[in-house]
Amino acid sequence: MSMIMWFVLMIAISTVWLVWFLKNPLKSNLFNLEKSNVALGKQKQAELEQDLRQNLIDESEFNQAKQEITQTLAIELNQATGSDTLAQKNIPLWSIGLMVVFLVVASLGIYQLLTPQPKAESTPQVVEQSEPPSLKQSMTKLKQYLLEKPDDFEAWQTLGLVSFELDEMEDSLSAYERSYQLNPKNVSMLVEYASAIATSQNDQFTGRASTLVREALEINPDAPDALYLAGLVAVNAQEFDLSRQLWKKALSLLPQDHPDRPLLEDILVELAQIQGKPMPEHQVVINVSLSDRLRQDGFKNHYLMVYVKAAQGRPMPIAIQKIKLKDFTGVVTLTDENSVMPSKKLSQSRQVIAVVRLSQSGAAMKQVGDIQVLSQVIDIRNNPTLDLQVE
Repeated sequence: MSMIMWFVLMIAISTVWLVWFLKNPLKSNLFNLEKSNVALGKQKQAELEQDLRQNLIDESEFNQAKQEITQTLAIELNQATGSDTLAQKNIPLWSIGLMVVFLVVASLGIYQLLTPQPKAESTPQVVEQSEPPSLKQSMTKLKQYLLEKPDDFEAWQTLGLVSFELDEMEDSLSAYERSYQLNPKNVSMLVEYASAIATSQNDQFTGRASTLVREALEINPDAPDALYLAGLVAVNAQEFDLSRQLWKKALSLLPQDHPDRPLLEDILVELAQIQGKPMPEHQVVINVSLSDRLRQDGFKNHYLMVYVKAAQGRPMPIAIQKIKLKDFTGVVTLTDENSVMPSKKLSQSRQVIAVVRLSQSGAAMKQVGDIQVLSQVIDIRNNPTLDLQVE
């Protein structure tokens, strides 16, 4: 049977039972109180007569007890009769009908609440998961938008970038030019416009491309993208020293986690190889502060070993300086000259940890009683300067 049929059957059974119960109420007791009380009274009178015959009570006590039994029996019979009258009292039919209606309506309401509601049939439109618009769709929407808002320079810049990605160079240059006319002080637009022009010129940053890069740097001399393009302009002009300066400056302005840092670092290495110059040298400057206790004469012949080691992997030093404490000036600079192995120079490393260790023996391995301080992970190519306190 279906769920609805079971529910209707349960309501019908509950209704029949309710009507029967209301029309035939339970008796006030499971036995006849009247007969029970009479029998009990007779038993007590028989017991009194027996006590009288056995001279356990006298005549006056017998009469008094018999009178009390009679009075008690009369009271209990009266109560039993009242209870039975209440039990037999009929309930009006309209009250029964009202209860039945309430039971049915309440049951249907609860069923409606507990039953999952079917979803309303949607319109013929099929709702599909939206997908990001393609570049073609984005370009179409941008063109429609610019018909209504032709003075939005950012929208023209975006259209130029989208057209560039779609390799539609004429549309890209036209959109960038429109954005330039509306706002010639937008650095990001100038950089993108210069790149688009250079691409259309077989990657040559000359002419208008060079002019746009210069305009961007005049607005913001510390714009890393503009500095990078300026380095390409310098390479086109065979000014390699200038390009190196520009790229180093751009590298110093980029955050440590910027994805363009490795690109610039590799470019600098390639530039050095083109010029036949040695690899760019890096250094780590460590300012070491000693507590007043360590400045006492008892420590002047101890050795101060300052070195860097790989942040992960083998713990052996990459570059190290070992100085007697009495000869220490407060600053240690580690360069390629301090590298432990000629095949593994400091400049070839990246993520390292600086270590300062004060040792009485000066042994390569840490001994009992040595005092050692470690830095956080640093990047050699940032030419870091550290401050370490030895207590």
